Amino acid sequence: MKDFLSDANNEMIIANQDMVIGFSDLQHQEDILICQKGEVKEFPDRGVGLANYVNESEIDEMLSETRSEFEKDGMTVESINYNEETGELNYDANY
Repeated sequence: MKDFLSDANNEMIIANQDMVIGFSDLQHQEDILICQKGEVKEFPDRGVGLANYVNESEIDEMLSETRSEFEKDGMTVESINYNEETGELNYDANY
């Protein structure tokens, strides 16, 4: 999917006095993972809110919520897993 791109600070990327457009699937996935429900005006029920799961033992709930939110956004989810040793969330999901 193509959309306006943002940098690591979530600031819109500007080049040659214009907004940069490019491949944005990873950006959309990150937004879904970070956003709390209610933060996106057009889709108030969208968002995983990963911050809610810090130091939690409800890993299965987080994985289920991630799968559900990705699918609601139109992605096909091949796999989702969490590495407890490294604290990494890994997924294979595409539009």
